[in-house]
Amino acid sequence: MNLPKVDSPFFQQIFNQLSLDHETQKLVKQFAEQGYIIIDDLGIENIAETTDKIVKDLTPIYGHKGKVESAWIYHDRIQDAWTFNQDAKKIATAPQIINLLKILYQREPIPFQTLNFRFGTQQSTHSDSIHFSSVPARFMCGVWVALEDIDANNGPLHYYPGSHKLPIFDLNDLGITGSYQNKPYDTYPIYEEFLQSLIEQNGLEKVELYIKKGQALIWAANLLHGGSLVLDKNRTRYSQVTHYYFSDCMYYIPLLSDPFLHRIHLKEVRNIITGEIVNHVYNGETVSVHPEKYEIERLKYQLLQFQEELEKLRPIVRESQDELSVLKPQLQTVEAELEKLRTQLYNSQAEF
Repeated sequence: MNLPKVDSPFFQQIFNQLSLDHETQKLVKQFAEQGYIIIDDLGIENIAETTDKIVKDLTPIYGHKGKVESAWIYHDRIQDAWTFNQDAKKIATAPQIINLLKILYQREPIPFQTLNFRFGTQQSTHSDSIHFSSVPARFMCGVWVALEDIDANNGPLHYYPGSHKLPIFDLNDLGITGSYQNKPYDTYPIYEEFLQSLIEQNGLEKVELYIKKGQALIWAANLLHGGSLVLDKNRTRYSQVTHYYFSDCMYYIPLLSDPFLHRIHLKEVRNIITGEIVNHVYNGETVSVHPEKYEIERLKYQLLQFQEELEKLRPIVRESQDELSVLKPQLQTVEAELEKLRTQLYNSQAEF
């Protein structure tokens, strides 16, 4: 089936055929059942030195906004630091992570984005499937690595075990045409409220992630997760997230897409391991994609919206002009009286 093996309805049958050591079997089974695993070994020598060096090198950059080479800095978040920081790249391509993802998904992992954080994000609960999706679905995951010790006070990650088994919901399921938004997050609060209702309805249990520096959480594309409150505002929470796609898929952003209107925001994916742009593949066949065409269509639609708004405003402007022509003599009279008062005030001040 065109599904990750851990999401297959035939998982148990597939699992029984895998030749794995006992510890890896436990990890694979937990990932299939719970949608996440925690690992201690990333396969990087001197991991503490690597994490400390990332913190040291990136700390002077936080607090700014702008671009460093191909990376973007958003105050306390740096996107794609791997493009200029070799230690961030080392974390994203950690051998143990790559090998484990190959086993879990039975396809080649493609690390395509890193996010480095200085503080806890306090981000509301969400599923990555609304931001990064694939065809076939669910071939995406995230890996969160602690660059310092994380506890209840410095804004730990939280997640809902087993929530990855819920259906994947996008804006269309909420009656929203996502590709027609003027801004990507115009309607996002509606999605967030929906997820909270979903959590309550299904009685999902929230778990906070308390781990040591160098440990990592791997989670499935549809696992609900977010950032808990920062209780100690004086604490940092240095961490790195890497998002991974998998080979032989098409990659797109559901938040900005409506496939049945032929409006799919396809994503240009660069493999952090090779530095190369990844081909989009549909059922074994390479597909030529042009993301810039989507952007042109989006801008055309926005222009059409503005033109419609302008047409609605024209009658109002005309009415206003008519009212202004009626009021103009009255306005002139008031201005003349005001000028008299100014003169009187000036004379009074002079006499005083």
